Order: sequence, then C-alpha cells, then structure tokens
Amino acid sequence: MILRDMTMTECEATLSANRIGHLGCISGDRPYVLPIRYIFRNHAFYSFSLPGRKIDSLRSNPRVCVQVEQLATSEEWQSVLLEGLYRELPDDEKSHGEHMRAWELLQERGNWWEPGAYKPEGAAQPSSELQPVFYRVEIQTLSGRRAAMT
Repeated sequence: MILRDMTMTECEATLSANRIGHLGCISGDRPYVLPIRYIFRNHAFYSFSLPGRKIDSLRSNPRVCVQVEQLATSEEWQSVLLEGLYRELPDDEKSHGEHMRAWELLQERGNWWEPGAYKPEGAAQPSSELQPVFYRVEIQTLSGRRAAMT
C-alpha cells in the first residue's frame, strides 16, 4: 500500500463528491463527534441541524473539524480533514441570502435533513416549532491522504 498526501484539488473533489462527514467539536470540555450531511460547492461548506447539544456546542466554541472519507477497500481509501470556524446563517436581513443559498444547495440532494432532524429513540423529540439552524464552516485548513495499492 502506498500512502500519499492529496492535493487541494483532490481534497475539494472528495468533499464535493460526498455528502456525509463527521463533525468534531467541543461539548463542555470533551470532544464530540457526530455524522452530518453537508454540501460543498464553490469552496463553501454548508450544513444544518435542529437546536440541541451540537448547536449549543458550536455556539460556545466555533472551532470545528470535519472528516470525510471514501473507502474502496481497506487498502484503497481517501480521507479529507477540514478545519475551520462555525458560522451560523440565521434567516435575518444580514444573512438571508446565504441562509437561502445553503437551503437550496442542501435541498438538491435527497434526504438532506437526515440525520440532523432526528433524535435517538427514547430522547425527547424536538418540537415542531423548532427551526433548523443552517451554518457554514469557514475553512482554515484542508488536507487529505490517499492510500492505493500502486
């Protein structure tokens, strides 16, 4: 197996080709990692969630990372790590355009609201009055590794 660093273009292509990643943030004083659906288009990373632990954590500490992978086999894979800052996109006068852009882009892909709109079985279910929180991650660093047999 040969391991090599990916170029910026390869990292962005991997982000564009996928729709599920793992968001890492700090909740209280502990790491918190969970799956998210996202869209990456024109160097912009968008996602959403209902209010809860994730959004509370992101509001408290906006430093995040997102890991996205493509697995062909155990010896052939790609992994991209994006590090950046959480920026909420409220539907207000200042952010309305980008809020709507995030919604439109996410809507292009089926089931874009999963898993962000669901809570685990047995957990308090969200009120229908809760509004989704759209956000972007302002990318500070982007890196990746690729493994191949040749």
